[in-house]
Amino acid sequence: MQKKLGLRKVLKTLDSFFKISSEQKTLLKNYVFEIRKNQEKINLIGKSTLNHIWVRHIMDSMQIMRYLPTENSGKLLLDVGTGAGFPGVVLFIMGRRNIMLCDKSLKKGHFLKKILKECSLDIKVYNNRIESYFKNNIEVIVSRAFASLIKLLNSIYHLITQETVLVVHKGKKHIQEIEEAKLLFAFKFEKFQSITCHEGVILRIKNIRKK
Repeated sequence: MQKKLGLRKVLKTLDSFFKISSEQKTLLKNYVFEIRKNQEKINLIGKSTLNHIWVRHIMDSMQIMRYLPTENSGKLLLDVGTGAGFPGVVLFIMGRRNIMLCDKSLKKGHFLKKILKECSLDIKVYNNRIESYFKNNIEVIVSRAFASLIKLLNSIYHLITQETVLVVHKGKKHIQEIEEAKLLFAFKFEKFQSITCHEGVILRIKNIRKK
């Protein structure tokens, strides 16, 4: 029952700013099914969120679509600490392309490659630490549950250019995290209220440089 309520809530909420095709719905349902099937042996998401997966993970991932810059051909969107593929897989299903998922867990990496192949989703996976990843064509970096803002910036700084946009989910301690990060980094940011958590926000960060 919870799963059905979650799905109805997702679709109703998203109707105000997205149109979800029947093909996209099928892909999302298959994706959720695979997560549920593999959860016990891999621990893909928090146990307490499993019964609320459509709201806590699917809708939560989808909401950042409206905060991403327009996609540029040849430029990557990098999902850092993707875990079970959030938000990267959901963004791809909703139409975003040129996505790279990054997670150091070998088990999660294996799951991602398997589900991407089964669902015919053209997404690349980097199964290693983000500090070891080097590319110069990254336009957007997203992250839901990787680390505090200052730790995230330290881990990805070698990938950041003047054009890079960082879009991250943050919780009730986001003000503290911003203040801490500004001790070492200069940046501009915008803050948007999360639609899935009253204490949560989406931060869009630009012009990042070390002090």
